[in-house]
Amino acid sequence: MAKYQAKQKRPWIAAVLPWKGDRAGETIRKIIFIVALITFLVTGGILLWEMVIQPAIVDRNANRVQQIYHAQNVELQNGENDDYLQRFRELQSINPDIKGWMRIPDTIIDYPVLQSSQDDPEHYLYLDYEEKYSKYGSLFFDARNNFDLSAPNSQSLIVYGHSMNDGRMFGSLLQYGGLDYYKEHPTFELDTVHSRGKWKIFSVFKTNTLYSHGEPFQYLRTGFANDSDFMNFVYQIRIRSLFQTDVDIAPGDQIVLLSTCSYELDDFRTVIVARKVREGEESSVDVSKASWNPTVLYPDGWYSVKGGTKPQHPDTFEEALQQNRINWLAS
Repeated sequence: MAKYQAKQKRPWIAAVLPWKGDRAGETIRKIIFIVALITFLVTGGILLWEMVIQPAIVDRNANRVQQIYHAQNVELQNGENDDYLQRFRELQSINPDIKGWMRIPDTIIDYPVLQSSQDDPEHYLYLDYEEKYSKYGSLFFDARNNFDLSAPNSQSLIVYGHSMNDGRMFGSLLQYGGLDYYKEHPTFELDTVHSRGKWKIFSVFKTNTLYSHGEPFQYLRTGFANDSDFMNFVYQIRIRSLFQTDVDIAPGDQIVLLSTCSYELDDFRTVIVARKVREGEESSVDVSKASWNPTVLYPDGWYSVKGGTKPQHPDTFEEALQQNRINWLAS
């Protein structure tokens, strides 16, 4: 009697992985399937991290410091006459580089503002307030800024932040490209370790950083030689503004510039500029008087790409004032 050996049963995994006895075509099919599966899993993992896990970490960390800063009934220590000092003292126990807090009502912006040394001015570009890596980074002051108004480099504060696609950090600032958005958010709060502050936005402008788009506007200034220097700086900011606003400016005012990446042209910036509310002044803005600026001054490269004609403006604040073209000077 002939003896027949029973055919050995293939394991289930042989249906997925290349296996002894597979034809060439079957082996190729399985390899393609495995590569596609690995690609899918890796891509899915990256998307999960980028779109779900990392934003959740940012929100969790932000919520933690928000609870400290916005806590009610903060206990004051001897010599403290305002609870914001206590709030910053608690935040600085986490990181002494926390030097301010910024909040724009009805937006996601409600974050600490940090400041590093001039030896490493972009220290927080990709670090959170606990100095852990994050693609979101932190909002941070220009390293040159001083928060005592009697000191140099204090009249113009500068705050940097990433314009994230999901709107976090300074992402929502790009919406100030619309007049309606400005009218809905004409003011914000920016406190520092020295004082509380409410601020009125008076300019939103777009500017270049590459010389290929023309001579860049040097807006990253923190101090000024005299009142004329300051008012000429404000003048240059206002002729570049997308909007005309009802916010007036005086030589002794303090301003802040919020700078973030913009995408109209390569390495562009969107900059929001505000003036600190003066003592005894109403913090509201009459947005009914806000309108589009018909003579916005853009960088030279803008006209090459977007079209239009570059408007002509007087060279200096003093010339514009003499020609009665200044309607925003505080009386």
